[in-house]
Formats: sequence, structure tokens, C-alpha cells
Amino acid sequence: MSGISKKAVIELSKKGSRLFRAGQLLEAEEVYAEAKTLDPENPYILSGLGDVYRKLNRFQESGEQYDAVLKLDNNNIFALRGAGDARRGMKKPLEAIPFWLRYLEINEKDSHVMVRIADAYHKLNDAENAIDFYEQSLVIKPYDPFALLGLGNVYYARQDDERALDCFERLLSKNSSHNVVLMTMIGNIYRRRKEFDRAMDYYENALDLDPKNNFALFGMGDCFRGKLNMGKAVFWWDKILDQEPENQSLWTRVGDALVSLDRLDDAIEHYSASLKVDHDLYAVLGLARVAQKQNDNDKAIRYCEQALEVDTDNVRALETLAGICDAAGLPDKAQAARDRIKH
Repeated sequence: MSGISKKAVIELSKKGSRLFRAGQLLEAEEVYAEAKTLDPENPYILSGLGDVYRKLNRFQESGEQYDAVLKLDNNNIFALRGAGDARRGMKKPLEAIPFWLRYLEINEKDSHVMVRIADAYHKLNDAENAIDFYEQSLVIKPYDPFALLGLGNVYYARQDDERALDCFERLLSKNSSHNVVLMTMIGNIYRRRKEFDRAMDYYENALDLDPKNNFALFGMGDCFRGKLNMGKAVFWWDKILDQEPENQSLWTRVGDALVSLDRLDDAIEHYSASLKVDHDLYAVLGLARVAQKQNDNDKAIRYCEQALEVDTDNVRALETLAGICDAAGLPDKAQAARDRIKH
């Protein structure tokens, strides 16, 4: 390459870098592509182009640029990190990890990459390695929000509540950007432990910041269900349905709660809304229970038979049918339903 060409490549590389930092990605791509025609093996140009493609979510092309650098220099730390990040973007965590591990052999103290590796292991359901790398990261940055959140999530998934709470509460004490998520997850832990009042404190704090947060709304409702206050459970769950009219399972759940409160017309409305979304056996059986409470056993039986047309041997539908037939004074029909359960 002539001296003039080398100088042109350097100037184009600098220009591409400036455009990249300014967020002018398409312009940066054009400049780096022009430089690549002059010097197709220049690691700065290839890495720069890889960075641009990564920011544009063109992860396959991004990885190809970094791989080209690594063919020339397999210890290039920018390409090693970038190649891992590109695989992460491609949702290939198993392929990303080896690049990041090689990167850490050279740059041992990069806690950000440790978190990336831990996240990848978590996605691969490898809790032990995920915990190891999150903890390595926290040695370097004890309050790294991504490491604490990731480690807490691993412990939460393993139902190791004490360790999960320690991570989340440490993060909450130092970091405000994850407040709603953290408050909701801490609430979930206390709810799982049936410490409903403590859980509700966290859900209420989350809702002060985000009144429409469906995770906190659901948690509030479920805490009241745990406290056997179904009226308030319905109150909170209905707030979710105002925002999520396609949430079929919740329409049915609230319908069941309304039956327990003898609010039968409201229950019918919720079961019907569930069935507008799609068929739901439990909503149909809910309508059967409502009809029975309204002393319309013929209608209740028809609902059970309707459910069984879709799921012929469903035990719950057969048990519901048998119970309704017993109450209606139809012992033979009740026994026929029970015989189907046995067989």
C-alpha cells in the first residue's frame, strides 16, 4: 500500500470513529466500507465496521468482521469482545462464551464481560457457572447493578430466597434505576414465603412509581387472595384486565374469585370475556358452577357436556358433572360420569 493510501485509510478510520461516536451509524458504515476497499485486512477498520453492524443489530455481519480480525490476530481484545457480543446478539450464548473467556485471559479485570458471561450461563440454565462469574464481577465492583440483579435472579429461580433478597436489597440501597423491578421481585419473594404484609409493602412502593405495573398489581391481588380477602383480590386483578383484555387465564381466575363471593353476574361477565379470547375449559366449568348456584341444573349439565366435547376424559369436568348430577337428583348420570373417570 502506498503512503497516500495509508494516510487515506487512517483518515477514513478516524472519520468513521467520529461518526460512530456521534450515532451516525449509516454514515460510519459507508466510511468504514470505503476504507476496507483500500485495506481489507486492517484490524481497526474491520473492528470499527463490526461495531457499526452490532449497533445496527446486524449481528451476523458484525461477527464476520470480528472473525476476520481474529484470523489475523487471535488475541485482539476488541475483536474477542466484539465477537462474543455479536453471538450474544444472535442469541447464541454457547458460542459467545469462548470468545469472552479468551478476552478475560488477557483483560482479567473487566467486570462487565464477567457479567456478560454470567448472563450467558444463566440463559443456558448453568446456575453454578453463572453464580461464579457474577461473584467474580462483584469482587471488582461490589455494587454493580447488572451483577447484583443477575445473581439475584439466579438465586430467585433456585428459590434461594435469602441470597436473592440480599442481592436485591443491596442493589435497592445503592441504585435507583431498577426500583420498580426490584421492589416487585422482593415482593414476589415475600409472597412466595406467605409473608403477605411485607410483600404488599414492596408492591405498594412499586405502584407509587408505576401505577400500571401489572406484576405489582397481580402480586397485590394474590396477597389478598392469600389473606382470604377475595373482594380486594378481584379489585387489584381487574386493574390488570383493564390493560390486558386478552389475558384469558386472569379473566377465568377472577371469575372463580367472583363465584366464591356470590357475585354471579360479574362472574358470568368474566368467564364470557375469557371465552371471547379462546376456548377455556375452566371458564366453561365456571359457568357450570354459576348455573348450579342459580338452581339451573340443566344449564349446568349442558356446560359440563360442552367442556367434555372438547376434552372427553377431563377428570375435573367429569367430577364437576358428577357433583351437579348428584345435587340434581340424577344418581345414574352421576355414576356414569364417575365410571368414565375410573376408565
